[in-house]
Amino acid sequence: MYKFTKIGKAVVLAVSVTCLLAVSVNANDIVHDAEFVRMEKEFGVQWKADDTEVRKKLADLEAKFGKKPNIVYILADDVGYTELGSYGGGKIRGAPTPNLDKMAEEGMRFLSFYSEVECTPSRSALTTGRHPIRNGLYKIAMPGEVGTGLHEDEVTIAEILSEAGYYTGHFGKWHMGGEEENLPTNQGFDEAEWSEGNPPWWVNNKNAKATDDVGGFTQRALMYSPGPENFPYDTGGVMRAKKGEEPTMVYEYSMEKYNTYDSEVADRTIEFIKKRAKEDQPFFVNFWGKGNHFWGAHPDFRDTPAGTNTSSQMVEHDYNTGRILKTLTDLGIAENTLVIWSSDNGPMYTIHPHGGYSLLPGGKGETREGGIRVPSLAWWPGMIKPGQDPMDLIQITDWFTTITSLAGAKNGIPTDRVIDGVDQSGLLLLGEGKGRRDYVFHYNRENLEAVRKDQIKLNLKPRNPAFHFYEVFNIYHDPAERFPNEPQNGIWAGPGMTKLIQEHMLLIQKYPNRVLKSYYRDFDSSFDPEPTPVYKSQKQVDW
Repeated sequence: MYKFTKIGKAVVLAVSVTCLLAVSVNANDIVHDAEFVRMEKEFGVQWKADDTEVRKKLADLEAKFGKKPNIVYILADDVGYTELGSYGGGKIRGAPTPNLDKMAEEGMRFLSFYSEVECTPSRSALTTGRHPIRNGLYKIAMPGEVGTGLHEDEVTIAEILSEAGYYTGHFGKWHMGGEEENLPTNQGFDEAEWSEGNPPWWVNNKNAKATDDVGGFTQRALMYSPGPENFPYDTGGVMRAKKGEEPTMVYEYSMEKYNTYDSEVADRTIEFIKKRAKEDQPFFVNFWGKGNHFWGAHPDFRDTPAGTNTSSQMVEHDYNTGRILKTLTDLGIAENTLVIWSSDNGPMYTIHPHGGYSLLPGGKGETREGGIRVPSLAWWPGMIKPGQDPMDLIQITDWFTTITSLAGAKNGIPTDRVIDGVDQSGLLLLGEGKGRRDYVFHYNRENLEAVRKDQIKLNLKPRNPAFHFYEVFNIYHDPAERFPNEPQNGIWAGPGMTKLIQEHMLLIQKYPNRVLKSYYRDFDSSFDPEPTPVYKSQKQVDW
């Protein structure tokens, strides 16, 4: 076997003695949770037959185009399960999504897709194929925080695809650390243009002013409450680099740039696609926007019926997604390009209505369905049969393993750590019922808060502390998790769920989670540089 070991900016192929015996990684070599191993024993014969059919389809495609398929991953921010028209939102929410709805109509709409609870965790899960508790990025990185970025020893999807002959690019929100080792061009991407931190930090930049245009809708209290201007950190700006180069700043953060950032990111992504489409080398590219947050809106998209920041950002994001799909179609490479779209977590209700929404209870930062069950689509004309809406469970880590498999790069997945993502290639290319997951572990930062197995969900954090048992829901009967006390579910499912959790924890003992040490760098100035105000009333009584 072999594994990747990163030293500084370089990626070194570390070869062990066992490479004399084997030179590739197959599904049995990857370390998965015990429940997947059990499923593999039960369904392995059928899975092998499915794999043969999938490989035949991919071989025919490669023979037609002369190279492996291109892959585009579009990641939206804080979009709830029922935001898109194809999921019961769109026009109903005052924010039509015709392009995403067409993508769903022409491709596959996943009804049971799960993210992590927050943006940094989901990004790290997608990038490494590992739950954030394993890779150490289990919470949102905050402005000024150091030591919580993507570790150099993690093996990323971009590194694996690069080694397999892909040209890789990243454009948009990164939010996995701003130190040198964390940057996308030091994590396998050949080129990138990214926001140094999380784009919403722009509102807290030291250059922010109370008079800034925060989108035209959001209450200014969010922009300027209660502290002074001149935030004590320089939260950076938009950076650009190619692999091996020192990053340069394209521009500093400002609310004006924040409002138009997503469309500019889409421009860079389209430029990348047009350039790489002419090459013999296949490409992998991320288009990760900052929308949909609760402040900021592009001036060209402020006329939505809902009249909110998030509706404006949703319409803008839908428009930019359509531009990318049109580019692939116009270039004649759509049939050889898989496009995956998903949200990174559920809606953030900080300043409703200027935020996302879901008809499922719960939001960002929660393991209730509304916080983690989010929309996801896959579009691949000629390869994915249109109009499908499978109920098969998918977790965001699965895209890591699935993409590497479709790219013929599964032998690059490391075997010295747990990989949570499972290969869902069969589901994409063969249809509903071909998924390879019927369980999901739901972490909230360091804590395992819920587990789903098929239709049963065990909530390890009951809302009623006086309740003597864990809450057990049947997600088919009760997707909103309103009725936790179905005894027939708890009685028969309880022992099996407990066993599943025990085996999951035993694997952590064998393969310990990565521990990152977080600290905050020194303030550039006093946290509150203004003097304590001395108040004297305009009207006084002198007596």
